[in-house]
Amino acid sequence: MKKIICYFFAGCILLSLSACFTAEGELRGRTTTRLDFNIADPYGMVELPGGSFTMGANDQDVPYANRTDMKTITISPFWIDQTEITNAEYRQFTHWVRDSIIRKWLMVNTERGYEKWGWTNDPDPSWNQEFLAEDEQQDRRNEENTYINWYKNLNFQKREVTEAMVRSLILPEDEQMWLEADGDQNWGDAASTTLRPHFQSKLIDRRKLIYDYTWFDANLAASRVNTYDTESGVYYEVINRNQAFIIKERVPVYPDTLTWVRDFTYNFNEPMFDNYFWHPAYNDYPVVGVSWKQAKAFCHWRTEWKLYHLPEERRVFETPYRLPTEAEWEWAARGGRELAMFPWGGPYSRNYKGCFMANFKPLRGNYWADGYIYTAPADAYGPNDYYLFNMAGNVAEWTESAFNPMADIFASDLNPEYTYNAQSADHPHFKKKVIKGGSWKDIGAFLQIGARDYEYQDSSRCYIGFRCVKSNPFEADKQQYEERFKGVKKNMKKNKKNGTRGRE
Repeated sequence: MKKIICYFFAGCILLSLSACFTAEGELRGRTTTRLDFNIADPYGMVELPGGSFTMGANDQDVPYANRTDMKTITISPFWIDQTEITNAEYRQFTHWVRDSIIRKWLMVNTERGYEKWGWTNDPDPSWNQEFLAEDEQQDRRNEENTYINWYKNLNFQKREVTEAMVRSLILPEDEQMWLEADGDQNWGDAASTTLRPHFQSKLIDRRKLIYDYTWFDANLAASRVNTYDTESGVYYEVINRNQAFIIKERVPVYPDTLTWVRDFTYNFNEPMFDNYFWHPAYNDYPVVGVSWKQAKAFCHWRTEWKLYHLPEERRVFETPYRLPTEAEWEWAARGGRELAMFPWGGPYSRNYKGCFMANFKPLRGNYWADGYIYTAPADAYGPNDYYLFNMAGNVAEWTESAFNPMADIFASDLNPEYTYNAQSADHPHFKKKVIKGGSWKDIGAFLQIGARDYEYQDSSRCYIGFRCVKSNPFEADKQQYEERFKGVKKNMKKNKKNGTRGRE
């Protein structure tokens, strides 16, 4: 028995040695990491499979409706938000910007501010924490290595923090607007001295709520004139490699609430202007008054916020949040139904009970017939077959795509996209961006999946919102992905049966 065991181990050793010798000098490949590279499903998002579909209008053209011709295309898998971004979610972004400004002021203007409110050696320099402008950094110790310490609690009950907010964000006294009547004859001085919650007073200067960030322009870097000539050892054009493809953006982030008044004439919408963004009753309603640039800034912040809360070794596998391309938006809106006219699949705007299927202008002069006058909650009405809410109606949605009536002709049939990074000095024609889905103030024709419209990238409207997408790097073969997606659809049906909707 002992001999048998010895022979067995000897054979194993010889076999392993022979394997080592046979691999010597052979191409075996190398892996970059042994970590699990799969990305967990982002909260509030639905994973969509890749596939092929016919993009474009599925009905007769409405005159001047900016329709696209029908074209068969292929889309890679991605994640997309179940609902439009809500007021509460966007408010998290504006509050972060507010807090960052207060923290910067505390670092600069308080005793031992660098030690109390900053890192001298930031553990995550990739996080968007640009500390000070160059003119503010002179004569500051360790200014190049100092970053905001986000682990330090910001207590607004403390005088130090309150003073920082007053000095860095509050409007000058001559510009402040209070809701109380100052010295009203019926109420005496009580009206002017009554303290009210901060959200009921127009005190914060929204012009100071600015988000600074940078992004890499891959299209510009891929241009032939910017590539490196390996034979001559120089670039085709003389460029500054440190700044040529890094685009700096400086975006005011607070929504333009005055759009409720500006977008309509001879119309009383002041209650919506007064309440829509801040009032808790509208927390779960889609955010509006946000420009294309602001939506892009939100996507960048959301990416960095996600990375900041991940272990360092997991960050490299994450893909950024972004706006959907027009093709991705259509693929998501169809819910897997080929040639569907509306996201719910049918050619009519009512169901079999005669109820309207979305929030739009269903009848002449009657906005109330569908259940809502203005916007509806982000998870109102039934979802499509991908369990996405309000892909038609409620608010129109920004896409990444630039508007060009001929884009469907020259764009690729594989993940088609047409973009143009318009600068402020460019002609307004180049600032047009595609919006999809129709809104609460549009007639039914604009709710069709193939319908398209445009708005200028620096404009905001009370009927335009957005939702985010996130590329899925997992490219399985078709059979594997269909098996994988069965579980996703099973969960969708289970949630639908149980009445679970939206982000619950």
